[in-house]
Amino acid sequence: MAYIRKRGKTWSYTVDTGIDPVNGRRRQKTTSGFKTKKEAELAAAKVESEVVDSSYVEVTKETFDKIAQEYFEVVAKNKMRESTYENRLSSYNNRIKDRLGKMKIKDIKPIHVQNFYNGLIEEQLTTSFVRTLHNLISSIFKYAHRYDYIKVNIMDKVDAPIPKAKEMHTWTLEEVNTFLELAKDYDTYIIYYLAIYTGMRRGEILGLRWKDIDFDNNKIHVTQNLVLVNNEMKIQEPKTKGSKRQIALTSAEMLELKKHRIKKAFETDLVVSTSIGTPYHPRNLLRNFNTLLDKCNVTKIRFHDLRHTHATLMLKLGENPKVVSERLGHSKVSITLDTYSHVMPDMQSASAEKFSNYLRGQNVVNGDKTKATKK
Repeated sequence: MAYIRKRGKTWSYTVDTGIDPVNGRRRQKTTSGFKTKKEAELAAAKVESEVVDSSYVEVTKETFDKIAQEYFEVVAKNKMRESTYENRLSSYNNRIKDRLGKMKIKDIKPIHVQNFYNGLIEEQLTTSFVRTLHNLISSIFKYAHRYDYIKVNIMDKVDAPIPKAKEMHTWTLEEVNTFLELAKDYDTYIIYYLAIYTGMRRGEILGLRWKDIDFDNNKIHVTQNLVLVNNEMKIQEPKTKGSKRQIALTSAEMLELKKHRIKKAFETDLVVSTSIGTPYHPRNLLRNFNTLLDKCNVTKIRFHDLRHTHATLMLKLGENPKVVSERLGHSKVSITLDTYSHVMPDMQSASAEKFSNYLRGQNVVNGDKTKATKK
Protein backbone atom coordinates (compact mmCIF):
# COMPACT_ATOMS: atom_id res chain seq x y z
CA MET A 1 0.00 0.00 0.00
CA ALA A 2 1.42 3.35 -1.02
CA TYR A 3 2.01 6.09 1.55
CA ILE A 4 0.88 9.49 0.23
CA ARG A 5 1.69 12.72 2.01
CA LYS A 6 1.97 16.45 1.44
CA ARG A 7 5.32 18.18 1.77
CA GLY A 8 4.93 21.94 1.68
CA LYS A 9 3.00 22.77 -1.46
CA THR A 10 3.60 19.44 -3.25
CA TRP A 11 2.70 15.79 -2.71
CA SER A 12 4.91 12.71 -2.53
CA TYR A 13 4.52 8.96 -2.39
CA THR A 14 6.46 6.06 -0.86
CA VAL A 15 6.00 2.53 -2.21
CA ASP A 16 7.49 -0.80 -1.10
CA THR A 17 9.34 -2.30 -4.08
CA GLY A 18 10.51 -5.59 -2.57
CA ILE A 19 13.18 -7.10 -0.33
CA ASP A 20 16.91 -6.49 -0.75
CA PRO A 21 18.39 -9.97 -1.43
CA VAL A 22 21.68 -9.00 0.23
CA ASN A 23 20.59 -7.56 3.60
CA GLY A 24 16.96 -8.71 3.72
CA ARG A 25 15.70 -5.19 4.30
CA ARG A 26 12.60 -3.69 2.77
CA ARG A 27 13.19 -1.63 -0.37
CA GLN A 28 11.22 1.57 -0.88
CA LYS A 29 10.87 4.17 -3.59
CA THR A 30 9.97 7.74 -2.69
CA THR A 31 9.16 10.39 -5.27
CA SER A 32 8.00 13.94 -4.60
CA GLY A 33 7.07 17.09 -6.50
CA PHE A 34 3.48 16.26 -7.51
CA LYS A 35 1.12 19.25 -7.67
CA THR A 36 -1.93 17.29 -6.51
CA LYS A 37 -2.66 14.26 -4.34
CA LYS A 38 -4.32 12.59 -7.33
CA GLU A 39 -1.12 12.84 -9.41
CA ALA A 40 0.89 11.26 -6.59
CA GLU A 41 -1.65 8.44 -6.21
CA LEU A 42 -1.63 7.65 -9.94
CA ALA A 43 2.17 7.58 -10.06
CA ALA A 44 2.31 5.36 -6.97
CA ALA A 45 -0.28 2.99 -8.44
CA LYS A 46 1.81 2.62 -11.59
CA VAL A 47 4.89 1.64 -9.57
CA GLU A 48 2.85 -0.81 -7.46
CA SER A 49 1.48 -2.41 -10.62
CA GLU A 50 5.00 -2.86 -12.00
CA VAL A 51 6.13 -4.42 -8.71
CA VAL A 52 3.24 -6.91 -8.83
CA ASP A 53 3.94 -8.04 -12.41
CA SER A 54 7.75 -8.04 -11.83
CA SER A 55 8.40 -5.35 -14.45
CA TYR A 56 9.56 -2.74 -11.96
CA VAL A 57 13.16 -1.60 -12.36
CA GLU A 58 14.98 0.64 -9.90
CA VAL A 59 17.04 2.67 -12.35
CA THR A 60 20.66 2.91 -11.26
CA LYS A 61 22.43 6.17 -10.51
CA GLU A 62 25.78 4.69 -11.58
CA THR A 63 27.85 6.20 -14.36
CA PHE A 64 28.24 4.61 -17.77
CA ASP A 65 31.89 3.90 -16.95
CA LYS A 66 30.99 1.98 -13.77
CA ILE A 67 28.61 -0.26 -15.73
CA ALA A 68 31.10 -0.61 -18.60
CA GLN A 69 33.87 -1.78 -16.25
CA GLU A 70 31.45 -4.30 -14.75
CA TYR A 71 30.53 -5.53 -18.24
CA PHE A 72 34.19 -6.08 -19.14
CA GLU A 73 34.84 -7.97 -15.90
CA VAL A 74 31.65 -10.06 -15.78
CA VAL A 75 30.91 -10.74 -19.45
CA ALA A 76 33.61 -9.71 -21.92
CA LYS A 77 36.57 -11.29 -20.12
CA ASN A 78 34.88 -14.69 -20.13
CA LYS A 79 33.19 -14.47 -23.52
CA MET A 80 35.83 -12.91 -25.78
CA ARG A 81 39.15 -14.26 -26.95
CA GLU A 82 42.04 -12.59 -25.16
CA SER A 83 43.13 -10.58 -28.20
CA THR A 84 39.57 -9.39 -28.87
CA TYR A 85 39.08 -8.49 -25.20
CA GLU A 86 42.25 -6.41 -25.10
CA ASN A 87 41.34 -4.63 -28.35
CA ARG A 88 37.82 -3.81 -27.14
CA LEU A 89 39.04 -2.61 -23.73
CA SER A 90 41.64 -0.41 -25.43
CA SER A 91 38.99 1.01 -27.79
CA TYR A 92 36.74 1.80 -24.82
CA ASN A 93 39.47 3.50 -22.80
CA ASN A 94 40.82 5.51 -25.74
CA ARG A 95 37.60 6.51 -27.48
CA ILE A 96 34.44 6.02 -25.39
CA LYS A 97 35.33 6.56 -21.74
CA ASP A 98 36.11 10.29 -21.92
CA ARG A 99 32.98 11.07 -23.95
CA LEU A 100 30.29 8.96 -22.23
CA GLY A 101 31.95 7.49 -19.15
CA LYS A 102 31.19 10.30 -16.67
CA MET A 103 27.49 10.48 -17.56
CA LYS A 104 24.96 8.54 -15.52
CA ILE A 105 23.86 5.69 -17.75
CA LYS A 106 20.19 6.56 -17.15
CA ASP A 107 20.79 10.07 -18.52
CA ILE A 108 22.34 9.03 -21.84
CA LYS A 109 19.98 9.61 -24.76
CA PRO A 110 20.18 8.30 -28.34
CA ILE A 111 21.21 11.77 -29.56
CA HIS A 112 24.28 11.71 -27.27
CA VAL A 113 25.52 8.51 -28.87
CA GLN A 114 24.61 9.62 -32.40
CA ASN A 115 26.53 12.88 -31.97
CA PHE A 116 29.46 10.89 -30.59
CA TYR A 117 29.55 8.84 -33.81
CA ASN A 118 29.31 11.94 -35.98
CA GLY A 119 32.26 13.49 -34.15
CA LEU A 120 34.39 10.39 -34.68
CA ILE A 121 33.63 10.34 -38.39
CA GLU A 122 34.56 14.04 -38.61
CA GLU A 123 37.91 13.05 -37.06
CA GLN A 124 38.41 10.85 -40.16
CA LEU A 125 37.99 7.57 -38.27
CA THR A 126 36.75 4.81 -40.55
CA THR A 127 33.08 3.90 -40.42
CA SER A 128 34.04 0.27 -39.83
CA PHE A 129 35.91 1.27 -36.63
CA VAL A 130 33.02 3.48 -35.50
CA ARG A 131 30.72 0.51 -36.08
CA THR A 132 32.99 -1.57 -33.83
CA LEU A 133 32.54 1.08 -31.12
CA HIS A 134 28.79 1.01 -31.76
CA ASN A 135 28.71 -2.75 -31.19
CA LEU A 136 30.66 -2.33 -27.95
CA ILE A 137 28.37 0.42 -26.62
CA SER A 138 25.36 -1.70 -27.60
CA SER A 139 26.76 -4.66 -25.66
CA ILE A 140 27.22 -2.51 -22.54
CA PHE A 141 23.67 -1.16 -22.73
CA LYS A 142 22.34 -4.66 -23.37
CA TYR A 143 24.13 -5.82 -20.22
CA ALA A 144 22.71 -2.90 -18.22
CA HIS A 145 19.19 -3.62 -19.45
CA ARG A 146 19.44 -7.35 -18.84
CA TYR A 147 20.49 -6.85 -15.23
CA ASP A 148 17.91 -4.13 -14.52
CA TYR A 149 20.23 -1.15 -14.26
CA ILE A 150 18.05 0.64 -16.82
CA LYS A 151 14.44 0.30 -17.94
CA VAL A 152 14.95 0.94 -21.64
CA ASN A 153 17.84 0.09 -23.96
CA ILE A 154 18.32 3.38 -25.81
CA MET A 155 20.62 1.72 -28.37
CA ASP A 156 17.51 0.34 -30.10
CA LYS A 157 17.01 3.90 -31.36
CA VAL A 158 20.62 4.56 -32.42
CA ASP A 159 21.58 4.06 -36.07
CA ALA A 160 24.75 2.06 -36.58
CA PRO A 161 27.24 3.60 -39.04
CA ILE A 162 27.26 1.78 -42.35
CA PRO A 163 30.85 0.72 -43.08
CA LYS A 164 32.19 1.37 -46.54
CA ALA A 165 33.39 -1.76 -48.26
CA LYS A 166 37.16 -1.88 -48.46
CA GLU A 167 38.36 -1.74 -52.02
CA MET A 168 39.85 -5.09 -52.92
CA HIS A 169 42.96 -5.27 -55.08
CA THR A 170 44.17 -8.57 -56.48
CA TRP A 171 47.00 -9.64 -58.74
CA THR A 172 46.90 -11.19 -62.16
CA LEU A 173 48.72 -14.45 -62.78
CA GLU A 174 51.59 -12.48 -64.33
CA GLU A 175 51.91 -10.28 -61.24
CA VAL A 176 51.88 -13.33 -58.97
CA ASN A 177 54.76 -14.87 -60.90
CA THR A 178 56.68 -11.57 -60.98
CA PHE A 179 56.42 -11.12 -57.23
CA LEU A 180 57.25 -14.72 -56.31
CA GLU A 181 60.28 -14.68 -58.61
CA LEU A 182 61.64 -11.69 -56.69
CA ALA A 183 60.67 -13.11 -53.28
CA LYS A 184 62.63 -16.32 -53.91
CA ASP A 185 65.79 -14.58 -52.76
CA TYR A 186 64.32 -13.78 -49.33
CA ASP A 187 63.76 -15.88 -46.21
CA THR A 188 60.12 -14.79 -46.24
CA TYR A 189 59.45 -16.45 -49.60
CA ILE A 190 57.56 -19.40 -48.11
CA ILE A 191 55.16 -17.00 -46.36
CA TYR A 192 54.10 -15.35 -49.61
CA TYR A 193 54.06 -18.68 -51.39
CA LEU A 194 51.65 -20.16 -48.85
CA ALA A 195 49.46 -17.05 -48.82
CA ILE A 196 49.01 -17.21 -52.59
CA TYR A 197 48.78 -20.98 -52.98
CA THR A 198 46.54 -21.68 -49.96
CA GLY A 199 44.67 -18.46 -49.14
CA MET A 200 45.72 -18.77 -45.50
CA ARG A 201 45.59 -15.69 -43.29
CA ARG A 202 48.79 -14.02 -42.10
CA GLY A 203 48.39 -15.24 -38.51
CA GLU A 204 47.61 -18.77 -39.68
CA ILE A 205 50.83 -18.93 -41.70
CA LEU A 206 52.95 -17.47 -38.90
CA GLY A 207 51.43 -19.95 -36.45
CA LEU A 208 51.78 -23.00 -38.74
CA ARG A 209 53.78 -25.89 -37.28
CA TRP A 210 55.56 -28.70 -39.09
CA LYS A 211 53.33 -31.21 -37.35
CA ASP A 212 50.33 -29.49 -38.96
CA ILE A 213 51.59 -30.53 -42.40
CA ASP A 214 50.65 -33.97 -43.68
CA PHE A 215 53.32 -34.69 -46.30
CA ASP A 216 51.91 -38.17 -46.99
CA ASN A 217 48.47 -36.89 -47.99
CA ASN A 218 49.46 -33.42 -49.26
CA LYS A 219 47.41 -31.48 -46.72
CA ILE A 220 47.85 -28.61 -44.30
CA HIS A 221 45.87 -28.62 -41.05
CA VAL A 222 45.06 -25.10 -39.86
CA THR A 223 44.78 -25.42 -36.09
CA GLN A 224 46.19 -22.23 -34.60
CA ASN A 225 46.79 -18.55 -35.21
CA LEU A 226 49.56 -16.13 -34.20
CA VAL A 227 48.13 -12.82 -32.97
CA LEU A 228 49.32 -9.64 -31.28
CA VAL A 229 47.94 -8.95 -27.79
CA ASN A 230 49.24 -5.69 -26.30
CA ASN A 231 52.12 -5.89 -28.79
CA GLU A 232 53.01 -9.36 -27.51
CA MET A 233 52.89 -12.34 -29.88
CA LYS A 234 50.59 -15.12 -28.72
CA ILE A 235 49.29 -18.36 -30.19
CA GLN A 236 45.52 -18.82 -30.15
CA GLU A 237 42.98 -21.17 -31.65
CA PRO A 238 41.35 -19.99 -34.89
CA LYS A 239 38.60 -17.43 -34.39
CA THR A 240 35.74 -19.53 -35.78
CA LYS A 241 34.92 -23.21 -36.09
CA GLY A 242 35.23 -22.96 -39.87
CA SER A 243 38.73 -21.52 -39.59
CA LYS A 244 39.94 -24.89 -38.29
CA ARG A 245 40.29 -26.70 -41.57
CA GLN A 246 42.30 -28.86 -43.95
CA ILE A 247 43.75 -27.39 -47.14
CA ALA A 248 44.66 -29.74 -49.95
CA LEU A 249 47.87 -29.06 -51.88
CA THR A 250 49.78 -30.71 -54.70
CA SER A 251 53.16 -32.39 -54.57
CA ALA A 252 54.66 -29.19 -56.05
CA GLU A 253 53.64 -27.13 -52.99
CA MET A 254 54.84 -29.89 -50.68
CA LEU A 255 58.20 -29.81 -52.42
CA GLU A 256 58.50 -26.07 -51.73
CA LEU A 257 57.82 -26.71 -48.05
CA LYS A 258 60.47 -29.45 -47.95
CA LYS A 259 63.00 -27.15 -49.63
CA HIS A 260 62.22 -24.44 -47.08
CA ARG A 261 62.76 -26.89 -44.24
CA ILE A 262 66.17 -27.87 -45.59
CA LYS A 263 67.22 -24.23 -46.04
CA LYS A 264 66.34 -23.26 -42.45
CA ALA A 265 69.34 -22.73 -40.19
CA PHE A 266 67.96 -25.15 -37.62
CA GLU A 267 64.80 -27.07 -36.86
CA THR A 268 62.00 -25.28 -35.01
CA ASP A 269 58.42 -26.20 -34.24
CA LEU A 270 57.12 -23.36 -36.40
CA VAL A 271 57.39 -23.46 -40.19
CA VAL A 272 58.16 -19.74 -40.21
CA SER A 273 60.63 -18.32 -37.70
CA THR A 274 63.46 -15.82 -37.38
CA SER A 275 67.13 -16.69 -37.78
CA ILE A 276 67.29 -17.40 -34.04
CA GLY A 277 64.19 -19.59 -34.01
CA THR A 278 61.65 -17.14 -32.55
CA PRO A 279 58.21 -16.49 -34.09
CA TYR A 280 58.23 -14.02 -36.99
CA HIS A 281 56.70 -10.70 -35.91
CA PRO A 282 53.71 -9.65 -38.08
CA ARG A 283 54.98 -6.07 -38.31
CA ASN A 284 58.37 -7.21 -39.57
CA LEU A 285 56.57 -9.23 -42.21
CA LEU A 286 54.61 -6.19 -43.38
CA ARG A 287 57.81 -4.16 -43.61
CA ASN A 288 59.40 -6.90 -45.71
CA PHE A 289 56.30 -7.13 -47.90
CA ASN A 290 56.29 -3.39 -48.60
CA THR A 291 60.01 -3.50 -49.40
CA LEU A 292 59.42 -6.20 -52.01
CA LEU A 293 56.47 -4.30 -53.49
CA ASP A 294 58.71 -1.30 -54.04
CA LYS A 295 61.20 -3.46 -55.90
CA CYS A 296 58.91 -5.01 -58.49
CA ASN A 297 56.41 -3.71 -61.03
CA VAL A 298 53.15 -5.06 -59.60
CA THR A 299 49.97 -3.50 -58.24
CA LYS A 300 50.45 -2.21 -54.70
CA ILE A 301 48.24 -4.36 -52.48
CA ARG A 302 47.87 -5.28 -48.80
CA PHE A 303 49.24 -8.57 -47.50
CA HIS A 304 45.65 -9.73 -46.91
CA ASP A 305 44.99 -9.21 -50.61
CA LEU A 306 47.20 -12.24 -51.32
CA ARG A 307 44.38 -14.26 -49.79
CA HIS A 308 41.90 -12.45 -52.03
CA THR A 309 44.16 -13.15 -55.02
CA HIS A 310 44.09 -16.87 -54.23
CA ALA A 311 40.29 -16.92 -54.06
CA THR A 312 39.79 -14.74 -57.13
CA LEU A 313 42.09 -16.81 -59.34
CA MET A 314 40.42 -20.05 -58.21
CA LEU A 315 36.96 -18.71 -58.96
CA LYS A 316 38.08 -17.43 -62.36
CA LEU A 317 39.33 -20.94 -63.11
CA GLY A 318 35.77 -22.11 -62.54
CA GLU A 319 36.28 -23.71 -59.13
CA ASN A 320 33.14 -24.41 -57.10
CA PRO A 321 32.56 -21.53 -54.62
CA LYS A 322 31.89 -24.13 -51.92
CA VAL A 323 35.42 -25.51 -52.34
CA VAL A 324 36.92 -22.01 -52.28
CA SER A 325 34.90 -21.22 -49.15
CA GLU A 326 36.26 -24.31 -47.40
CA ARG A 327 39.85 -23.45 -48.32
CA LEU A 328 39.44 -19.92 -46.95
CA GLY A 329 37.77 -21.10 -43.76
CA HIS A 330 34.59 -19.09 -44.24
CA SER A 331 31.73 -20.18 -41.97
CA LYS A 332 29.24 -19.91 -44.85
CA VAL A 333 29.61 -20.10 -48.61
CA SER A 334 27.45 -16.96 -48.79
CA ILE A 335 30.37 -15.00 -47.28
CA THR A 336 32.57 -16.15 -50.15
CA LEU A 337 29.93 -15.28 -52.74
CA ASP A 338 29.39 -11.81 -51.25
CA THR A 339 33.11 -11.09 -50.88
CA TYR A 340 34.01 -12.12 -54.41
CA SER A 341 30.88 -11.03 -56.24
CA HIS A 342 33.12 -9.06 -58.64
CA VAL A 343 34.26 -12.38 -60.13
CA MET A 344 30.74 -13.71 -60.68
CA PRO A 345 29.91 -11.79 -63.89
CA ASP A 346 32.95 -13.31 -65.62
CA MET A 347 31.99 -16.75 -64.34
CA GLN A 348 28.45 -16.30 -65.64
CA SER A 349 29.73 -15.31 -69.08
CA ALA A 350 32.04 -18.32 -69.21
CA SER A 351 29.26 -20.64 -68.05
CA ALA A 352 26.86 -19.21 -70.63
CA GLU A 353 29.37 -19.87 -73.41
CA LYS A 354 30.04 -23.42 -72.21
CA PHE A 355 26.34 -24.16 -72.05
CA SER A 356 25.69 -22.61 -75.45
CA ASN A 357 28.52 -24.63 -77.00
CA TYR A 358 27.14 -27.78 -75.42
CA LEU A 359 23.64 -27.24 -76.79
CA ARG A 360 25.01 -26.44 -80.24
CA GLY A 361 27.06 -29.61 -80.19
CA GLN A 362 30.41 -27.80 -79.92
CA ASN A 363 31.71 -29.32 -76.71
CA VAL A 364 35.09 -27.99 -75.69
CA VAL A 365 37.31 -30.65 -74.17
CA ASN A 366 40.90 -29.72 -73.27
CA GLY A 367 40.80 -26.86 -75.74
CA ASP A 368 39.58 -29.01 -78.70
CA LYS A 369 36.20 -28.42 -80.31
CA THR A 370 34.15 -31.43 -81.40
CA LYS A 371 31.17 -31.00 -83.67
CA ALA A 372 28.02 -33.01 -83.16
CA THR A 373 27.56 -35.85 -85.63
CA LYS A 374 24.49 -35.57 -87.85
CA LYS A 375 22.40 -38.68 -88.25
